[in-house]
Amino acid sequence: LIIYLTSLILTYAPMTKYTEGVVGQPESFFPGQAITDVDKTISSLIFRSLFKYDVYGEIKKDLVDKWEISEDGLVYTITIKDDQRWEDGSLITSDDLLYTAYNVPVLQGVGTDKVDDFTVRYILPNKFSPFPSLLTVGVMQKDALETQNKLKPITGGKFRVVDIKRAGPTVREILLYNTKDKDDIRKLSFRFYANEDELRAAAQLGEINGFTSTQDLKLEGFTRYRFPLQGVYYALLFNLRNDVYNDLVLRTKLRNSLPISDLVHKYGVLVQGPISKSQFTDESINFDHFDKDLIEETLYQKVTLTVPDIPKHIELAKSIKNTWHSKFNLDVTIKKVNPDKIIDEVIKDRDFEVLLYGQEVGRDPDRYVYWHSTQKEHPNLNLTGFEHVRADRALEEGRNESESTERRLHYSEFQKVVDEHIPTIFLYHPFVNYYISDYIDGVGEKYTFNMFDRFLDFSNWKRIRTN
Repeated sequence: LIIYLTSLILTYAPMTKYTEGVVGQPESFFPGQAITDVDKTISSLIFRSLFKYDVYGEIKKDLVDKWEISEDGLVYTITIKDDQRWEDGSLITSDDLLYTAYNVPVLQGVGTDKVDDFTVRYILPNKFSPFPSLLTVGVMQKDALETQNKLKPITGGKFRVVDIKRAGPTVREILLYNTKDKDDIRKLSFRFYANEDELRAAAQLGEINGFTSTQDLKLEGFTRYRFPLQGVYYALLFNLRNDVYNDLVLRTKLRNSLPISDLVHKYGVLVQGPISKSQFTDESINFDHFDKDLIEETLYQKVTLTVPDIPKHIELAKSIKNTWHSKFNLDVTIKKVNPDKIIDEVIKDRDFEVLLYGQEVGRDPDRYVYWHSTQKEHPNLNLTGFEHVRADRALEEGRNESESTERRLHYSEFQKVVDEHIPTIFLYHPFVNYYISDYIDGVGEKYTFNMFDRFLDFSNWKRIRTN
């Protein structure tokens, strides 16, 4: 009753508000159940976690007071801060940590042991140094999935869901209340629309203050901010199972002929190898391999370039085709595949020669599942079939070593092997266009690893007052 009355008061209280338009419908904000970008965004705003990432992409303590790792690297003992509370006034305790661990996919297979009301042991089956990055998942209150509304759960984060507006079964708006009284904007609203056309119309009518879009638009009264999603990269993947593409000389020529900076500048920012834009990126490697003096020659292979049937991907594929044709008189066929069918028709059976494709990675430099030789078969993610003993060893040691300097050495070796053997031509991290009303100030540069990082500096946002 108290939560209900508080929500009612906050819903109608006269406070500064920011409204974002989104396409689709919300399903669930519970950690582990949030699938769409908007669900993940709202989940990240309303739930706290043991660890979190800051605006620079560095992992920091959130609920954690202190933590230690056993000598064998298998046991993480974590104590949370005292007097941390859910919005209903109850304490956040070990029981909530245990409940979350049992109910989120990323922690399945990890043993848990309650030490006291505020301390939990996590027992790993194998040494896994990226484990703290898994603890950035939101912590749920005990029994939340069984007893709470998936769109209005009890939370302990900076934001709380205070109102859900519906039109029949359709959710029209989710209203969040910002508990930080020093912030200028105290209400954050998400309005839901059927498609991007409705979204643009809402912006023109002044219904919303901001929205994201894949399109380049010119809207009066809105400023476009372009943030690269550094957790996603697009690349040309060679199928090394094919004898033609098992030729390092051929792969080198194909890579070095591409002026990647010129080809991708409107799509995103250049990828710096398999561990890109990270404190673990080996800056000694020259990631720009374009050779303007590369000798033209005729290569007699026929190349099939498989690409998701999306306009910008087709456009880039045509530019790559033209470059290879002009440089090597190469016969390139572009094979378009329905994006919804590419997993079943291409990825599952590794049915491609060269594939233009995007993959999503985690913030930790661990790239085992994408590059280790044991991960070559579906549903694993080593799509090229890359296999190299030095890379395997470096990836294994990187997982086993918790000390940052030593991990850096292992991942540097891994990056050098990939750069030398060219299983992939790395292209770009895609831009997200974020259109924000000119009445909103304070939106700054930040390390946008994923979509919900756009709100990392929300405390700095201000609404410009006018008469």
